[in-house]
Amino acid sequence: MNKLTFALTALAAMPAMAGQVTPVAAAPANTDWTDAVKRALVVYDNKDTFVQKVSLAFRQQWQMAVVQPNGSNGVHLHDSASPFNSEFRRNWIGLNVDMASGTRFHTYVRMGGLPTRSTYGTGRTSRNFTYTGFYDIYLQQKIHAVDGLTMRVGKFAHKFTSDLRESNADIECVERSSICNQFGLDTNWGVEFEYKPNKNDVMFVQLFANDRACASKNASHKDVYGDGKGFKGEFGWEDKCFIILGGTHKFGVTEHGYHALSAEYLHDFNNAYHGKNTGANNYGTGFKDALSIGYEYKKDKLTVTTNAVAAFEQQKGTGTNNIGLQIQPVYAIHPQVDLVFRYVGMTGDGACKLGGDRYIGTQTTAPSWVDSMHTFYFGVDLYASAKLKSAAKLMFGAEYTTARKGGSDCYNGWEFTTAIRTNF
Repeated sequence: MNKLTFALTALAAMPAMAGQVTPVAAAPANTDWTDAVKRALVVYDNKDTFVQKVSLAFRQQWQMAVVQPNGSNGVHLHDSASPFNSEFRRNWIGLNVDMASGTRFHTYVRMGGLPTRSTYGTGRTSRNFTYTGFYDIYLQQKIHAVDGLTMRVGKFAHKFTSDLRESNADIECVERSSICNQFGLDTNWGVEFEYKPNKNDVMFVQLFANDRACASKNASHKDVYGDGKGFKGEFGWEDKCFIILGGTHKFGVTEHGYHALSAEYLHDFNNAYHGKNTGANNYGTGFKDALSIGYEYKKDKLTVTTNAVAAFEQQKGTGTNNIGLQIQPVYAIHPQVDLVFRYVGMTGDGACKLGGDRYIGTQTTAPSWVDSMHTFYFGVDLYASAKLKSAAKLMFGAEYTTARKGGSDCYNGWEFTTAIRTNF
């Protein structure tokens, strides 16, 4: 090709070249250190086999607290009780197995032998120890005949109140609120059907047999986990069964946020009410019936959760009712920093569980059940990853509690807590 031919060819190609856009390299994926940890926990991953994925999980929480009744460590504390506490709140090792049939096997095992919180008993403060046992263990199955329907069978957590519908890996406060802790439940054996017809709606029903090895177990009963054999667990359906019906509807969804309404109804079939509970019948939710109504609002950096609860026929008392309200705004001042406030108010003649607090109930002379109580929580959460906030966080919280019983103050004071929580 001579120079003239080459020049003419180049000129002819220029208009076509002018319309082309130089390709730009795609932006790198938004990854951080949490992706590497999650990959390291995958034991097996092959979509061409029946068992498609096997992965490990873990969840730990260490925390410390200082109880200061009326601003002074000596007021209302048990004689010789320490106002200071530190503990491994959680230390779990988990396993997830996903199968081609739409089945998932999941379990979390509590690891025993770690020092836990100080408790006051027999005239002194002592350290107790965790036990080894299943926090949860269940099979979850997609019902292929109905899109969005899943069934779960085994031991798992209930979803009554806005607090308890949120995983303990994601809660913004060091501990859950007294409005949900008053029901005294951990995980229980049962069956659940959950229906998600679309991404904005969910409905569920849970039927549980109250596991005697949960937080409401009778310490004198033969199935207490004091012997270290925490895998056994004793449970039954006869008069220790409860049911929860619930649902959530999300609306007004935009790129900036959403609104969500939720409701749950709980009924405990335990026949021991109006102060007549005795022996092994004394297990369950603490109330015969309860209703929870929740509203959540989110816009950009602000999330506000409100939850109203009405509980009827207290199990351990004289059949009184309880009404409670929780208001919890959370504001993200930075992708890795949240400010948290929580107010909880409850009223009911001897039906408000002050003992649902983790430290006030064991370190002070305050009664377990009061007529009214108010708590104000102020907190800051620092996240190690903005992408996966539940991966690792440092939490600081200060909560003021005031309670009345019999027409007079029975407890007032601060509780300061710090926690480090990890979850994968």
